[in-house]
Amino acid sequence: MFIKPFKVKSNNQLKGTERKKLCEEVLIAYPSLTEEEIQSLIPKKEAISVMKIVTHNGLYGKVYCTAKIPMFFQIDSLNDMLLPTIYTLWCHPNLLIAFTTYSAVILKLSGGADLMLPGVIVKEPVTLYTFGKLKKGTPVSVNTKDNKAPVAVGITALSSEDMYMSAGHGKCVEILHVIGDTLCQLGKPPLRPNLGPVNIDGDNDKLEDQINEETNDSNDESLADAINDLEINNDRVAEIEDLSEVIYKIIHLKHLRKSYYHRLQGTMEESKIEESEEIENITACQSQMVLDPVKEMDNLLEYCFLKACKTSVKSTDLPMLTSNFFKNHLIAVCPSNKNVDIKKSRYKKLSVFLSEMKEKGIIDTSVTKGVESILSIKFDHPLLRKLVILEERKSVDPVESNTAVVSECYKVTAAVLPVLSKFGYEKGDVMKRAEIRKCFTDYVKAENLQDGKTLKLNPQLAGIMKTKVNQETVTMEDGINKFIGRMTHMHEVTLAGNKLLHTGKLEPIDMRVTVRSGGKKVTLINNLETFGINSKEFSKECQNIGASATITDEPGKKTPSVLVQGNQILYVYKLLTEKYQIKKTYIRGLEFAPKKQGSHKK
Repeated sequence: MFIKPFKVKSNNQLKGTERKKLCEEVLIAYPSLTEEEIQSLIPKKEAISVMKIVTHNGLYGKVYCTAKIPMFFQIDSLNDMLLPTIYTLWCHPNLLIAFTTYSAVILKLSGGADLMLPGVIVKEPVTLYTFGKLKKGTPVSVNTKDNKAPVAVGITALSSEDMYMSAGHGKCVEILHVIGDTLCQLGKPPLRPNLGPVNIDGDNDKLEDQINEETNDSNDESLADAINDLEINNDRVAEIEDLSEVIYKIIHLKHLRKSYYHRLQGTMEESKIEESEEIENITACQSQMVLDPVKEMDNLLEYCFLKACKTSVKSTDLPMLTSNFFKNHLIAVCPSNKNVDIKKSRYKKLSVFLSEMKEKGIIDTSVTKGVESILSIKFDHPLLRKLVILEERKSVDPVESNTAVVSECYKVTAAVLPVLSKFGYEKGDVMKRAEIRKCFTDYVKAENLQDGKTLKLNPQLAGIMKTKVNQETVTMEDGINKFIGRMTHMHEVTLAGNKLLHTGKLEPIDMRVTVRSGGKKVTLINNLETFGINSKEFSKECQNIGASATITDEPGKKTPSVLVQGNQILYVYKLLTEKYQIKKTYIRGLEFAPKKQGSHKK
C-alpha cells in the first residue's frame, strides 16, 4: 500500500473538536485501550495533523500524525477502518492479533510481498484452531520470533478455517504498511524497540484451551440434542432407514474425517520441514544482514559515498555540483544488487547527509545562490584509507540524461475547481491536457449534458466559461477549450530527472552575436536555466572547440548568460539539438550563423 510514494492532497492540523472525535474513534475501534493510553498516543500538548492522501494505485485515505510521526491511517476501500501504524503497535503490541514470521522475511515484506502461510511460525501439530477464529479481512499485525515489536500491519487474506484447509500454502496476510515504507519516512520516527521474543507455545496453548472448551461444550450439547432427537423421533428414524445403518454411517464419517485430518496433518508437517530448511539456508546466507531497513540504507549510503570519494572522483573534477556527484559517482559505484534511495535513510535529503560528512572532515562544501557544490575532498581521511571495497572494481561511466522534455500543463484555478474537485484535484494542482479532457468528459457524461458533438450548458459550466446570457449550447471541443482556457497555462521541463515549471509562455533559448571592444565577435546564449541546463557545465562544453567561454550577467536577463569567443552559433545550435535534445522551436538566433562562402553567388 505504501511501498511506492503517495500524493499528499492536504495536510491540516486538527482542531480541539476534531482531536476529541479522533480519540472517540480510537476508543470505539480499540476498546482495550484506556483513556490514559489514548491520551499518550494523542497527547493534548502535541500537534496532531491529518493528511489526505492518494496512494500510487489511486486509493484515497487519511494519515493521522502525532508530532509528524504517523500513528493511525484509514483507506476508503477498507470501509475507513482506523488502523494503527507500527509505531502505535510498538507502544501497544497486543492491540491487534499478531502473526509471527522469520526475521529473513522482513526484506521480502519491505519489497512489497504479502505474508504467505509457509512463512508463518505456528506451534506443532497444526489443528483447526491454530490460526484462531478470524474472518477474512480482519486487521492483524506481523512480528518476528525474536522480537514482539510488529514490523507490518495488514488484513487477513483468508479466514482461519481456510488457512487450515489450505495445508500450509497460499496467502495469509495482505500487507498494507511495513517498516521502511514511505509512511515510515514521515518525520523522524524512532527505531524498532526490542520487546523480547515471542512465546509461541504459551500463546497458542491459551488460545487452543479457550477454543477447545467452547468446542467441547457445543459438541456435548449437540450430542445430547441428537440423542434426545433419536429417542423422541424413533418412529421417524425407522421410516427413513434402520437405526443401525444410521449409527454405522455416523461412525464411518467420523473415521473418514479422522483419516483426512491425519493426511492433512502429515502434508503440513512435510511442508513445514521443507520451509524450515529453506529459512535456515536463507538465514545462513544472510547472517550479516541488517534487520532495520533504515539503518541498512544509512550504511549503504555511507559506503557508496566513501567508495565514490576513493575510487571515482579525482581532485581535478572539483569543484563539483552535489547533484552531479550523487547521480554520476555515488549512484554509479553502488553494488549491482542494491539501490540507493536517500529518502529511505534517516537523512531524507542529500544536503543533510553531506552536512554530516562535512562535520566528519571528509569533504568541504559551499552554497552559492541556493546551489551546493563540493569544493574539496580529504583523500587521506582515516575513513577513506580504511575503506575496504567489497566488489570488483569496474570502470565508472558517468550516468547522464541530457534529453530535455518540454510539455504543456495547466494549474487548477478557483474558476474550474467546482468541477475538478469531484475527481480529487485541489487548487494549485498541475494537470496535463489529457487529464483535464478526461475529467471534463466524465463530468459531462455524469450530468448527461452531451448530445453527439453538442454540449448543453448547465449553470455551473456557463459560469465557468462565461458564455453569453442566452447561449445554451456549444460544441464539445469548444467547451473543452474554453474550460481549459480558465486555467493557468504552464510549461513543464524535465531534464536529468528534474522537473521545472514555468508559468505562461516559455521563453526560448536565445543565441545572438555581438561585437565587443577591439571588434571581436562573441556569441551570447541566454535562457539555458529555463530548460534545466547548467550554465557552468554548458560553458565547459563550448570550450571543446578551442574557444574560451565564460559566464556573464547580461542587463535585463534573469539568469546568467554564456559568452563564447567568436561566432559559434552553428556549434551551439548543434550542441543544443543533438546532446540536449532541445527542439528547434525552442531555439532562436540561427539566422546569426556565419554565411558559407559563395552562398550569395548563383
